[in-house]
Amino acid sequence: MQWTSCLNLRGINMVLFSVVIPSYNRSDMTVDAVNSVLAQTLQDFEIIVVDDGSTDNTSTVLSEFGDLITYHKQVNSGVAFARNQGVALSTGRYICYLDSDDIWHTEKLAMYKDALDTSPEIAFLFSDFHKHDITLPEPYTLSNSDMFPYIYNLARNQEGKLFTIEGEDLLRLLFNGYPLYPSTFAIRRDVHDHFRWDPGILKSEDFNFVLKVSRKYDFAYLSQSLTTVRVHDSNKSADFLTKNHVNLFSMKLYRDLYVKKDVRSLCNFYISQKQFGMGKSYLQHGLLKLGVSHIFQSLLYRENWKRLIKRVFAKPSEEQQRVE
Repeated sequence: MQWTSCLNLRGINMVLFSVVIPSYNRSDMTVDAVNSVLAQTLQDFEIIVVDDGSTDNTSTVLSEFGDLITYHKQVNSGVAFARNQGVALSTGRYICYLDSDDIWHTEKLAMYKDALDTSPEIAFLFSDFHKHDITLPEPYTLSNSDMFPYIYNLARNQEGKLFTIEGEDLLRLLFNGYPLYPSTFAIRRDVHDHFRWDPGILKSEDFNFVLKVSRKYDFAYLSQSLTTVRVHDSNKSADFLTKNHVNLFSMKLYRDLYVKKDVRSLCNFYISQKQFGMGKSYLQHGLLKLGVSHIFQSLLYRENWKRLIKRVFAKPSEEQQRVE
């Protein structure tokens, strides 16, 4: 099932922002997401909702929006495929993503436009956000960057709350654990046309996507919390080790694409860290074979392997002191 608005002809009535919302069995939350876009103070946008084979009443509730949105339903193919499909249906100069369980603050697009007008060379813009556990009355007090202030060690101030982060520094940011959420992304169309989300990656597809873009482009960061990332039962239980395996795969792929020695060395360092952390976790859960395997692999990527061996046998209290 599909209905479209008359704007969905590329090159005709091109809007500034195309907002792509992938959705799967989240009818109520998707309505909230759409309403948060419709409430924007800047109205130069189109909304494309890609229904990834929902079996609930998503189609019915979204039909109430009529031609305010473009709705496309596909066979269940995963969020990466849904995002690619949304981009294919879009017309805007900039592609924005909004996950169906997140919501935007009303001034988000206006502030993004101001940033992009200030620096039209920006290829990829993202901003700060707050998380909100929906079982609690209010969002968390600390924003993402409050919890990961390391970003300000790498970001170069450009104007006001707008910062520039070079591609290699974004690599450092990601490998240090700073989470980037698609609901904060705005990507210039001509840049986006060179990249696609990988449908073969079912977890941490955003990590893989951002790594690919960072090889060729710098990023801009707006130090303003403009998105609420909602935490609920279906996204609380993400498999931590599975996501780490996927991130590790992306790190290795990224490293192999680089010929610059310093960047490859940086990748090797973080791959070693990731392998070590996973090995330590497996050992603590009694999975000796997996633990030893990951610890051994971490040595292959680390020059100072003797120090790493000492960490393997460190007591939890000693390891905690080292981190602190």
